[in-house]
Amino acid sequence: MSARADVETTLRGWLADGTLVPDQRLPSENDLIDRLEASRNTIRVALKKLIDEGRLRSEHGRGYYVCRPRRADPGVAQWKRQASVLVVEDPRFDVERVELASQAGQQENTYVLRSLTVVATAVLSAPDRLLMVWRYRPGIGTGTWELPGGPVAAGEEPAVAAVRLTEEQTGVQVSALRHVLSFQPLPEIADAPHEIFAGQHGGLRVGRSGGDSDLAAEWIPFSEVPDLVASGRAMGTATLLATLAIAASTSPEVQRSFKWVNSFRARR
Repeated sequence: MSARADVETTLRGWLADGTLVPDQRLPSENDLIDRLEASRNTIRVALKKLIDEGRLRSEHGRGYYVCRPRRADPGVAQWKRQASVLVVEDPRFDVERVELASQAGQQENTYVLRSLTVVATAVLSAPDRLLMVWRYRPGIGTGTWELPGGPVAAGEEPAVAAVRLTEEQTGVQVSALRHVLSFQPLPEIADAPHEIFAGQHGGLRVGRSGGDSDLAAEWIPFSEVPDLVASGRAMGTATLLATLAIAASTSPEVQRSFKWVNSFRARR
């Protein structure tokens, strides 16, 4: 057995027998080198293998930690796509009629909306203000406060789109951009990938303030956002999720969960 395989086998044994438990910090690399009598490179290769599998996670400046086990999918009926027909084609979205068949032989027809990837960016500025835009949404027949963002252009990276759309809609240039979360707002009827980003800005000036424009941008005190949600003036899923993520950012436990979810999705 190679040295790398030996180290990997030992680490897997520690995970299996309870020597290492979820959220526990592993011994340092130097300690592992001494205990397992292996080189630093060998240790790192074995650790990376377990990180790629979602068994461990690496936190910058803190070390390696054991991930919580993934919850197994329940044994419910699985459906397979048999055929699909495009019934609506639009620059923003398509609608397909999809024929499904279950393992038990059941047949079902449904409609699925497929849209471009959409980004939304939560930009914060001292003292604790969130950059938001007000715009009319015909789907709900009213205006709503939401995060700047929109569809990603063909061939454009989501992070690039997040910066571009924020500046186009508000006149604000984002710095320290980071990815927060990926989600699907309507998985029952739509494939509409959304990406939430967070960033910072040093001032409180905006380049769009209403008037003849189709939207207005303002710095909203973060403490007022829950009231906007409760009153129905901020209803977008991206806005709600970003607000929860920001509110939870003081919790290291929640931060680790978001980081692990995103890193695991990136490897799927």
